[in-house]
Amino acid sequence: MKKYILPKIGLSVLPFIKKPFIVLFNVTQRCNLRCSYCFGRYYSDNQELSFNQASKLLFEFYSLGARRLSLSGGEPFLYKDIDALIKFAVELGFEVGLNSNGILVPEHPVVLGLLGNLSISLDGASPETHDRYRGKGSFDKAIQGIEAAHRAGVPLHLCCTLTEANADEWQKILEVGKRYNALVQFSPLYQQFQAGESPLFPRPLEKEKFRKIIRDIIKEKKKRGNIFFSEATYRLILDWQNYEQDTSSNREPGHPICLSGRKMITLDSHGNIFPCLRVTKQVEGKSCIKMGVRQAYREMSSPPCKSCLWACYIEHNSLLNLSFHSIRNFLFSRFKL
Repeated sequence: MKKYILPKIGLSVLPFIKKPFIVLFNVTQRCNLRCSYCFGRYYSDNQELSFNQASKLLFEFYSLGARRLSLSGGEPFLYKDIDALIKFAVELGFEVGLNSNGILVPEHPVVLGLLGNLSISLDGASPETHDRYRGKGSFDKAIQGIEAAHRAGVPLHLCCTLTEANADEWQKILEVGKRYNALVQFSPLYQQFQAGESPLFPRPLEKEKFRKIIRDIIKEKKKRGNIFFSEATYRLILDWQNYEQDTSSNREPGHPICLSGRKMITLDSHGNIFPCLRVTKQVEGKSCIKMGVRQAYREMSSPPCKSCLWACYIEHNSLLNLSFHSIRNFLFSRFKL
């Protein structure tokens, strides 16, 4: 099966064409970890699409114009037909990425080579930090997953949620990334996701410490460090006005036009689509199973916000708006220029 080096694109990537380009598919809500800061429904919702249902929806999305598929969850490797779904999507023409906690990665060696990228969560550079909120033994298993992905040659990203617990070792996490030729995605834990005073929940960074770390990350990025998001994205995070909120009803200065709901679509494990993962509890999803993808996409609500603090959405929106700095960063990251 042919693996594409260049990104799969088409006319649907253009911002003025109303067709989806990226589909974020949460194939399952089940997870094999119990991370204390998780705010998903990962332990109470077991409904999943069958392979036939999921593949039919992916075919309809591809026919509509989508070319990039990001598989997530829960833990997507718990979906029983995940290997078959990846193979189907790649054969259809999607470039497929997958987000995982790493634990089950070594059990899927065949499909690893088909992935355009694999993102593995790593919240610390040692078991003491990572396991504190993700569970005993999870660090060693994540490293085993990273090693398996590295051996398979899949482009690898490490995803780190910055909190008070790991604020002093983000540079060590970069060193782990360098060991496995992996880029690191640093994203802060936002204030609105605090869970009271529970000692099991990591504390979000205080504003000044948050700003200092973002400045240091920008300095590291300038030195061509192995950081995934662009310098411009981190500068927009640094200049965010209301740190207590991660979304804004206004388009904040410098932020790209939000294309969530137009270029980027979230598909849940029930077959419902939403304009954005962040607003799945704020807007009603449209059922692709009942309506078909084309009609559900046409009738989907717009997101209630116009800017956000989420690095992944800032970066993707910048790319889809054809921003020079994001395209350059993408090419540097993709080809290690």
